[in-house]
Amino acid sequence: MTTTEGTAAAAASPATAAPAATAAPPSATADGGIDRLNAFDGLFLRAEHLTRIQDYARELALAVGAAAGPGVAEGYEVSVQAGTLRVGAGLAVSAAGRPLRSERLVTLPLAGLTPGPDGFWWVEAVPATRDYGEAPVQGSYCDDPCSGTAATRHPYTAEGVRIRLTEDSERGLDGQLPAARRNYLASRIFRAERTEHSAWPYGTPGDGTGTASGSAPALPANWDPPPVGPSRAQGVRLAVLLRVPGTADTFEVDTWTARRDRGAPPPYRYWQSRLGMRPWDVFTAQILQFQTQLAQVLAAQEAPRSDLGPLLEQLALLGGPQFLKSHTKDQLGREVARIVADLGEGALITPAAPQGPYSLADLGLVELPPAGYLPLPPAPQEDRRSPQDGPRSPLDRVRTLLGPYADLTYCRCGLADVAGAVEEARNRDRIRLDRPAAVDVLLPVDDAGEQAADWVAFVRSRRRSCHSPGSAARTSTATDTEPHTEAKAEADAGEGEL
Repeated sequence: MTTTEGTAAAAASPATAAPAATAAPPSATADGGIDRLNAFDGLFLRAEHLTRIQDYARELALAVGAAAGPGVAEGYEVSVQAGTLRVGAGLAVSAAGRPLRSERLVTLPLAGLTPGPDGFWWVEAVPATRDYGEAPVQGSYCDDPCSGTAATRHPYTAEGVRIRLTEDSERGLDGQLPAARRNYLASRIFRAERTEHSAWPYGTPGDGTGTASGSAPALPANWDPPPVGPSRAQGVRLAVLLRVPGTADTFEVDTWTARRDRGAPPPYRYWQSRLGMRPWDVFTAQILQFQTQLAQVLAAQEAPRSDLGPLLEQLALLGGPQFLKSHTKDQLGREVARIVADLGEGALITPAAPQGPYSLADLGLVELPPAGYLPLPPAPQEDRRSPQDGPRSPLDRVRTLLGPYADLTYCRCGLADVAGAVEEARNRDRIRLDRPAAVDVLLPVDDAGEQAADWVAFVRSRRRSCHSPGSAARTSTATDTEPHTEAKAEADAGEGEL
């Protein structure tokens, strides 16, 4: 066989033959709803083309905004003054990605606003547009701009914000005591928010999410990625508005029950909710809601009160039949003038005896976030010892505020450790003060062990029971700091440690 023949035979050999061409993997395309202008020379540029250019940029911006997540970025302070709802300027992003920017104060009159049964209102910012300006329409066949008969249009569109009230209801709201309505509504909304995307692992037995025995929610079988919603909310909630019971036009605002500052992207929040976790913006909203309401109720309790008993006694004496019979009009006038003079000098009206002590439950705060802060002002000198109770610690006030059901453990912590403990409590259950709950009270101290702040933090205690096969169960402590029982805390307070 010649060399040429050998080469041809080798080329025909299956071992050395080039592989046959394979089919390309299948693929498909889908429109994304973002269309741009495909410009070319000779295109007669019209308004629809310029509109398409604007729409392209707009849709890109909305897609990026939606992917980053909704919430308030800054501003939008909500308050009620003299029967008027006031919403300050601010910036927020809706779930659809639309920036909601307001540059001025918006006011809404509330006179005559009446809720339905168990009703309240959401204060919301929603998109709003208006056309303005004036320009003639050029190039119309029927109108001559020079003759003054040409049509005019608004050449500009302002994109702003409309503040609106959306009525809603929460079952059982009207059955609460006036002081407890706000806390009740916040607790119910926070509870619904925790199971927004899945009832697991916090579903209620018997609601269709439980196991066959109905004792606990079953482990979900579906862990698919979050679906694309048919539509995204166009508005952003800023606060809830409640009418004070027994009044016609008195309202109170609760910002953090509704407001969520802009936080994590949607998938991050979705999977946190599915896995029973609490997103950071929800956790901070719960703490801020409690701190805001606590400051308001404590300020109301600490407002100076007057005892009008001496004044009423003097007025009753002047109006008595015996006094009127034995005194002339001039004498009566002089007595009235004396009373007025005494009032001007601060007499006849004395400070009322302080009421209380109050617990948070007495003030309407029956449910607390899993962590928060309580005031701890220095106790007055005369209040440090009670004949009945012996030495009194400033931490007695914490016991009074949290009530009899809380099982308190006191810990001395550095400021950084307090912050870490609060952050660790993010995913724990909220604290009910009308049932037993283990709570750690964290007293900030400096390097010398002295009290470093006029407040304490509280966190729901960590619950974790661990054991190894063949050994007794052991329970982990809530923190790495030294725990103190209430008795030990009182002893330390007498030594100046707490």
